[in-house]
Amino acid sequence: MVKLGITLTWSLPDHASTERLGLCDDMTRLPNGDQMSFQTLPIEVIISILTLSLDVHPIPSNILRVHSTWNKALAPILTSHIRLGSLTQLYFFVKTSKLHGKPKAFSLRLPGGSIHFTGRARAEATLAAFNSGHAEEKAESDWIKAKIIDNGGIWACLRLALLKCPVVERISLQLHSFLSDPDLPKITNALNIVNPRSFKWTGPDPGHHISAAIVPKATEHLFRAIKSWTKLEQLTLTNVSFPSPPSICVLTGAFAFHSHPVLREIHIGQAVFVTPESVAALIMNISSLETLTLEDTYSASIWEARIRQGNVLATLKYLNDDDERKKRVNQVLRCTARLERIIGGDRG
Repeated sequence: MVKLGITLTWSLPDHASTERLGLCDDMTRLPNGDQMSFQTLPIEVIISILTLSLDVHPIPSNILRVHSTWNKALAPILTSHIRLGSLTQLYFFVKTSKLHGKPKAFSLRLPGGSIHFTGRARAEATLAAFNSGHAEEKAESDWIKAKIIDNGGIWACLRLALLKCPVVERISLQLHSFLSDPDLPKITNALNIVNPRSFKWTGPDPGHHISAAIVPKATEHLFRAIKSWTKLEQLTLTNVSFPSPPSICVLTGAFAFHSHPVLREIHIGQAVFVTPESVAALIMNISSLETLTLEDTYSASIWEARIRQGNVLATLKYLNDDDERKKRVNQVLRCTARLERIIGGDRG
C-alpha cells in the first residue's frame, strides 16, 4: 500500500515497491462512507495528482520507482521541466548519472537565506559529525550544505545542473544572492553555458516585500553571461540592485556590442540604481525590443523617485519631438507602480 499526501491510496501487488512517499496517512472517504482509491480515478486525474507530488518530494525520481505505470506516465513530465526546490534536490540532481530526456525548462527555488552559508572549516566539521553517526535533522541539513560546498558552492552546483540540460529553453531562478558570498563570479560561469529563450530571476520572498535578491556584484556577473544569449526572447529580473553610484555600463553593456536579434520583452521590477540614460540606451541598442516594462524601478534608492517615461525622454531632449528615437521610447517603454508606500519615498 502506497500512501500519498493527497489523501488517496493505491493498492499495489505484494511484490511491488511499497516505498513511503512521506505524505499524510488519511484516506478520502466519500459521503456514503466508501474509501476512494486510485483504481476508481481516470488516468488523467492520477497523473495530475502525482505531478503535484513531484514538486514536493525531496527526491522526485523515487515516485517513478513505485510502479511501472507511474514511471511511464511521469518520466516525460519529470524530465521536461526540472523543478528544484531545496538544496537537497539540487545536490541529488547534480549527482544524477543520466536523464531520460532533454529538459526544456529548469526552475530553482531556494527560499529565504538557505544559500547564505560559507566556510569550509564548518563544512568539514559537519561532515565529520555526520560520518560519526550522530546526525539528526539539523546535522543532516548542515551535511547537505557541506556537500554543496564540496561541489564548489551554490553557483558551481547550478552550473553542474545546467550542464545536464544542454537544450534548456526556459530558466527560472528564485533565490537570494549575498554581498558576503565570495563565489559570485561563478554566476557567469554557471549561466554562460546555456542559451535560453526565456530567463527569469526573482526573489523568493512574498511579492509585497521589498528586498534585493540580486545584489550589485551578482547583477554584474549575470549581465556578463547574458551577453552570449543570442536566442533570448524574454528577460525578467526583479528584486535587483544595480551598482552604486549608478552607471549605464552594466545594463547596456550586455546589449550594446552583442547580438540579441530576437529579444522582444524585458521586465525589470523592484530595481534600484537604474539610470534613465541606461534605459534610453537599452531601447536604442535592441532593435527587436517590443516592450520594456519598469515596475517600481528607481534611479537611486527606494526612498527616491521612481523612473517615469518623462525622465527617459528628458535624456533625449536634444532631439526633435518627431524624431523616430523619441517615438520608439514612447512605443516600447512602460513605467508602472505596483507597491504603494504608507509613508516616505515616492508614493505615486
